[in-house]
Amino acid sequence: MANVLRNFRILIADSDVELARVLRATLVEMGFENIQTTRSGSEAFKMIQTEGIDFLITDWNTQMDGTHLVDQIRRNPESNKPTLPVIMLTGRAEQSDVIAARDSGVNEYVVKPFSPKSIYNRLERLIEKPRAFVVAPNFVGPCRRHDGMPPVGVADRRKTVIIPKLQPQDVSRAVQNNTGVAKVWLPDFSLKYKLGVSVSLKSLITPEVLNAAQAAIDAIADESLQWVKGDLQHLRSLCDLLKSKEPPSNVASEIGELALSINSRAGTFGYTRAAEIAYMLYLFSRNQMQPPSKGHHIVVEKHIEVLQVILGSNLKGDAGAMGAQIVAELRLLTQKNK
Repeated sequence: MANVLRNFRILIADSDVELARVLRATLVEMGFENIQTTRSGSEAFKMIQTEGIDFLITDWNTQMDGTHLVDQIRRNPESNKPTLPVIMLTGRAEQSDVIAARDSGVNEYVVKPFSPKSIYNRLERLIEKPRAFVVAPNFVGPCRRHDGMPPVGVADRRKTVIIPKLQPQDVSRAVQNNTGVAKVWLPDFSLKYKLGVSVSLKSLITPEVLNAAQAAIDAIADESLQWVKGDLQHLRSLCDLLKSKEPPSNVASEIGELALSINSRAGTFGYTRAAEIAYMLYLFSRNQMQPPSKGHHIVVEKHIEVLQVILGSNLKGDAGAMGAQIVAELRLLTQKNK
């Protein structure tokens, strides 16, 4: 049987070049071939208009906020593919981030670290179970309920116009001439038709294929550890800046973004405890850190020291009882230095 997956044109937009390369290798192992990558959200927008992209996988950070990129795809008058399926692949796992991405119009949301299985699950939804598309005064994108229907026993009070056939140009006109009445298009099965109505994605991307994709990720593990250690080195230099007499105003956010990168990279390559600790540091820097606080300096420093020990000792997985104890101690330290 010919490989029908080669017919799909995929765009990856991610400022993390290394993880984008890993994602591309994962998709290639699944059977996809026509895959382009970019670090830039603005470049991604241009490519979508000219390259015939079938779906986009974008990180939150693409040298343009990922949610802004999706908003441009959905609402910009120059967008010729406002219904383009979009998967948001990001290290941000907070409920507020998920809601923000959903409200920008993404189809699916995947939290890094990712696995071939988590990517496959979202692709299956895009292709096999597309959702209705909505144009409303405050929202343009796929119906935010996966089944497209209100909960059982709850009437749908939205005033909607049901439109049977989805055409991007019709969506564009509806966006530009929004009358205040929501319009809903029935699901678009273009990706399914491209796959073949008698072909299921799971018949092509089997458990054996997913195992091969995971093996491809594991093969990069030694190289990947050097990427993470490079992030740690940078994190240490930011910690020194944090303790300086006049720390930069953005040092907390930079520490947070770097911790999020370590979380994504370490977790993807099996360092689950290191990923958990890095995410704890991300949340601390995002929600609590005050650069002048010496107690906060200690919290950051201790997280970095622990990450150095775990990664320097090549402790994959959850690092056993020692890992659990370390996490408990870090949580206690953070609690004491609120």
